[in-house]
Amino acid sequence: AQVTQGGAVTAEFHAGSMESKLVRGLYACGEVLDIDGDCGGFNLQWAWSSGRLAGESCGRSLVKSEG
Repeated sequence: AQVTQGGAVTAEFHAGSMESKLVRGLYACGEVLDIDGDCGGFNLQWAWSSGRLAGESCGRSLVKSEG
């Protein structure tokens, strides 16, 4: 298998940060979320892009909480 299906409900996460709407401080990305595309790189691009967004958002929230 190249792609998994299912996962956390995307509507339960903020699109601009990948943070959970239900659990503050919980971030998800890639195939953890219920998103899957056709084979050919779409899923890899989603994993990289959402991972970067989640990581940057999480980092900003940590800096804010310490500052």
